[in-house]
Amino acid sequence: MPDGDQPEFEFLGPDSLSHLNYQQTVLYQGHWEGLLKYLRSSGKNPKRNRGYSESNVRPIARRIHQVHLYAWDNGPVSTTLSTELADQFVDALNNDTILNSDDEPYAEGSKRKFTQALQAYFSYRGIDWKPNIRFSEEQATFASDPFTLNEREHLLNASFDHISPPSYSNVSPDERDRWNAHLAQALGKPKQSIGPADWDELKKCWKVPGLISTALDCGWRAAMVGRLTTSLVNLDEGRIQIPPDVAVKNDQHWDAELSDRSTKMLRRWIDQRDNRTKYDDSDLIWLNRKGNQYNSKTLNDLLGNLIDEAEIDDQGRRLTWHSIRHSTGMYVYDQHKDLELVAEILRHSTLEAARKYAHPTPESKQDVIESIQGGGTL
Repeated sequence: MPDGDQPEFEFLGPDSLSHLNYQQTVLYQGHWEGLLKYLRSSGKNPKRNRGYSESNVRPIARRIHQVHLYAWDNGPVSTTLSTELADQFVDALNNDTILNSDDEPYAEGSKRKFTQALQAYFSYRGIDWKPNIRFSEEQATFASDPFTLNEREHLLNASFDHISPPSYSNVSPDERDRWNAHLAQALGKPKQSIGPADWDELKKCWKVPGLISTALDCGWRAAMVGRLTTSLVNLDEGRIQIPPDVAVKNDQHWDAELSDRSTKMLRRWIDQRDNRTKYDDSDLIWLNRKGNQYNSKTLNDLLGNLIDEAEIDDQGRRLTWHSIRHSTGMYVYDQHKDLELVAEILRHSTLEAARKYAHPTPESKQDVIESIQGGGTL
């Protein structure tokens, strides 16, 4: 590779290497290529020179790289991992301070796969390392509870009123001043520049309704929302086309089908978006109020506001952005009893992953209770 050329990495994109300078990237490239060769040739059973199947190499390697990202975020950048750092990472997994792309704790099985990947990594380097915590085979239960059908509709209705001011002329000066401060923060503009046009614009804004409606259709992971661009939207056919380099936990092209309602909302938002200066240098469909791409934190903040506005009672449940995805999968299965359809809509790689959503809905449990009681009244 000539000096100055950008190194290329199998399975990794440039964004995942942003911590590294040029020299570190070159060193990490050699380390990465050696690791992949080892995983393929003898990583599974070094004593018998048996490597992992090709379908397993990518997830194992990416888990190892994820530990590197954790190390780079929490200390000096190094192209190798120490056993001390590995122990720290495993402790963080055990304490649920490391979360997945849905901002949820990793399942027990996923935690175990991380420790297995680290064992393969240290075996490649000739270092004897064993995890200080053993994770079991059993699957963890959902860390987030689903929304009900009524709550899903209430969320969408709340999105219509999100940051939607009253009529500019029908409020007192004090109320107008408070709203101007609120809208200035939402729009990222100086308070003194907020005027009637801004009030009118937000009353008619389709940004949040389009985001929530498509999430209810597709069960978007939080990370996916932050990656979607306008070039992927095919409104004429009512779908968003997802290439492998955009997909989360998936390496194949797929089409996310949209409801007619979502298609109409998204069409209106994209028309409005084209006139927003915030989007002049970005092709992302949605930016948060600070002009950055959405992530699990900002989406959970948005969802929390909508839950409050919709007056949804959590009733002891844990409601997060993943609750939208959970409810989408649950109701798809409830209506069709088809795990393949759940896997297709939520983009699961296995039916076993989709099976987590194959459980009774709150409504179906209520129907059962009513039926066994005879439905009578006192």
